Amino acid sequence: MAKVKPTKLQAFFEGRRRKAVLLSWAHLKTRAGESRVKLDLKIPLLNEDVLGMPEAISQAFGVMAADDSRVERTNLNIFYAGMTLEAFTAAAGKTPAVSCTGVMVHKFSLVAQGDGEKREVNLHAVAYVPANMLIRDWAWEHLHGGFFLEMVYSQTEIEFEPEVEPEEEDEDGDPSDGAEADNSPELAEATTGASDKW
Repeated sequence: MAKVKPTKLQAFFEGRRRKAVLLSWAHLKTRAGESRVKLDLKIPLLNEDVLGMPEAISQAFGVMAADDSRVERTNLNIFYAGMTLEAFTAAAGKTPAVSCTGVMVHKFSLVAQGDGEKREVNLHAVAYVPANMLIRDWAWEHLHGGFFLEMVYSQTEIEFEPEVEPEEEDEDGDPSDGAEADNSPELAEATTGASDKW
């Protein structure tokens, strides 16, 4: 599979806080045994400051933002790698609630819904963050909630590998054969509890 050529979006994110919503999250483990937290993000664009929006987004956004547009979704062939992601609770706060390096962001798409004054056009993306207790606790507390997002390029990058699902235990309580996965009770409780909470 051909590698996707990255589109530099620093003018859109770097130094600018974007309103965002955490749609879902999950604690995953790669085949190499590395733990990651997957964050599904939504960033509202309509009636927001879109200064610095690159052509890779602006062309589709211009079409989808029209009141009479029939286009509901456009997948974007762009991604970020080696990012620092910071989440703030306020638009003007100086200290981030969480700050993560070595972040990969991909699966960008524009999604529109509603008509007329109720129309929304949102930028969706998936971020893979190196796992730690702080980011897991933050994701638990902010599921389906709003926050302010900043992303800048950092020196740390992570290798992107497919994640694997947790193993199921057999009747004897031994894990089934297959790829490695994190089946700790703490992880299972955190992932399940996040869904049940909302």
